[in-house]
Amino acid sequence: MRVILFTGRGGTGVSTVAAATAVALAESGQRTLAFGLGSGLGGALGTPLTHEASEVAADLFGLECGHGEDEPDEFRDWLEDMLDWRGVDVELAEDLAALPGANQIGRMLNLAQEVEEGGYDVVVVDALPLEQFLDLPGSLDAAARWLDKLFAPRQANVLEPFVRMFAADYAAEGEEILESGREFLGRLAQLRELLTDPSVSTVRVVLRADESASSDAKSALTALGLFSYSVDALVLNRLLPDSVTDEFFAETRSEQTKVAAEVEDLAGVMPVLRGQLTARAPRERDALKGLADEIYGERDPGLVLHETEAHSFAQAEGGYVMTLSLPHAERKELAVEQLDDGVAVHVNGRRCVLSLPEEVRNREAASWAFEPPVLKVIFKR
Repeated sequence: MRVILFTGRGGTGVSTVAAATAVALAESGQRTLAFGLGSGLGGALGTPLTHEASEVAADLFGLECGHGEDEPDEFRDWLEDMLDWRGVDVELAEDLAALPGANQIGRMLNLAQEVEEGGYDVVVVDALPLEQFLDLPGSLDAAARWLDKLFAPRQANVLEPFVRMFAADYAAEGEEILESGREFLGRLAQLRELLTDPSVSTVRVVLRADESASSDAKSALTALGLFSYSVDALVLNRLLPDSVTDEFFAETRSEQTKVAAEVEDLAGVMPVLRGQLTARAPRERDALKGLADEIYGERDPGLVLHETEAHSFAQAEGGYVMTLSLPHAERKELAVEQLDDGVAVHVNGRRCVLSLPEEVRNREAASWAFEPPVLKVIFKR
């Protein structure tokens, strides 16, 4: 099973590259789902899509989110029910459920369900625009931690049967809501495990060859590394084709050549794939397959194209060491905070809480050191 997520700044052609990848995988005989976290994928595939998976072609299925109030969102509905049960004003409950990040959790849970139950070999995700997508891992982590605190295991006391008897419907309704919350907690944990397993899920960042490419690549690699999301390729898209020789485009070609060299340098051994600008966006299946052939060449688009270093925790002489790779982070952007059950790492305004094994939960972090790109948090015995 493979999950490949595509993201990038608006206008880079993310939906088109995701659609081309899905078409190529289906052409190879793999049962493929093209999953759009927002609208745009249907346009790229040249066929209308809804929030329910439908067959687009042989071995190719598609769905996309973002179709208004008719689109089901079980997490949003549960959150509204819970807040209403606790006496929060209905309109305020709806506003809280619609906060950025919270309104994507239901869609991500839908994605996880399709992965688990859809019987697909590959799921290709046309994800959110880059800035929104980089906020998504933190939102998923925060939701999981919030639910974990809310539904922490507790022991029943001797008065509980009497409380249930006199509370009647109120208690029964609350227990149903709490049970749903516990289920969501388990599903969020499974979703995070899915998205951070580098043998299953990888991200491909689509870039336009302009002045934003290097900063976008750095931001993506750092933020996704913080949350243990594996990036296996960068895609430089909409490059001028060699057939364009008019002097009018000489300056643009020179800039693209310079940007491509910078991106290659940032990527290191990670592959930088390339797609050319076309007179019109490819929509038909043959055109999308042609774009995929151009981008991937002899590579199999379904394979993990590059392996990144995962977070690790190990016993070392004199204590324990937590290690995580933060490509292109700067020390001035970093902060480490000890919590009761983990370590919070702050990077450039984003915060990731890393759980600790039992043996070090009551220890204070003795020190931390950053030797780019590796952050080490050291715990004494």
